[in-house]
Amino acid sequence: MKSLKFSLLLLVSISILPSCDTNEYQEPELDGIGDVFVRCIKVGDETHFAPFFYAYSNKNLSEVLVESPINDAPDYVLGDYMTNKKVFRLLPKVTDYSSTDIANGFYKFEMVSIGQETIKVQDKLLDSRIEPIEITDFIYTTDGHKFNISWNELDNADIYVVKFMSEKDGKVLYVSNQLSTTEYEFNENSKNWDSNTQLTAGTTYFVGVFAYEFESATANNGFDINSETVEYKEIVW
Repeated sequence: MKSLKFSLLLLVSISILPSCDTNEYQEPELDGIGDVFVRCIKVGDETHFAPFFYAYSNKNLSEVLVESPINDAPDYVLGDYMTNKKVFRLLPKVTDYSSTDIANGFYKFEMVSIGQETIKVQDKLLDSRIEPIEITDFIYTTDGHKFNISWNELDNADIYVVKFMSEKDGKVLYVSNQLSTTEYEFNENSKNWDSNTQLTAGTTYFVGVFAYEFESATANNGFDINSETVEYKEIVW
């Protein structure tokens, strides 16, 4: 990935920069980051693969296209999923997973702002893949809404993360810190719940255990993901 490094909070919040010479605000140039990675899951006895794409910008976007390293392959078309439109993504459908691995190489992102500015960035998908994760123990106790979870250790996992979500790959209502262990517990009174979360009795939610392999051992900033794996458990609150 290009050397541009800044936090997502800074990235999506800065929209104008002050001019020291004129005491007026000057519109910044469009800037952004593209990230492609592979999700690896177990289907029967096989590992299946699908690509994920994210684009982060300092301005609201109208369009993001991604060119594959495969000649003549159609562009991937990303869509917005945040109200400020500074983050676009493309998640695979169930039918997009295949036992055929994803092509490695440079994926070229073209971002177009709502003001019709255009930039091009790229991200290199490396040939390493994480093994699929398996939840080995999952206990949900309705009294106090307690969760006790264990999973298999993965040789090339840089971190593990547990998320409580409205749906698979949907809104994250609770997220753990970055974990190095293979077990975790939390409950309705744990820290890290979204402050706006209102859970409803009888509603179905999903708990996902994620493992991430980054492009390098030091690139654990949330960008620069090379591959990930997840297994979900469905619960009724």
